[in-house]
Amino acid sequence: MRAPRVPLDARPKLNPLDNFALCLASVCLLVGGASLLYDGVSTSDLTQTARIIAGAAFLALGFTALWFIAKRWVEWKRDYKRDER
Repeated sequence: MRAPRVPLDARPKLNPLDNFALCLASVCLLVGGASLLYDGVSTSDLTQTARIIAGAAFLALGFTALWFIAKRWVEWKRDYKRDER
């Protein structure tokens, strides 16, 4: 069973500052992934493969989070401009 449709005017307005936790998480994932990749590539030991895979996974999650942040920001900007008219 589907949820009832909500008119566009009744939807809550988006605010980029609401995404602060998501922004912080994406920065942490990107920095953590980059450091794991750098450490995995620069050293040669038994955990090199695991560090490279973990770093690539963290980078992918960070970029995915950045995609959602950019998407919500564009939606907010579009709503903001529409409300100004």
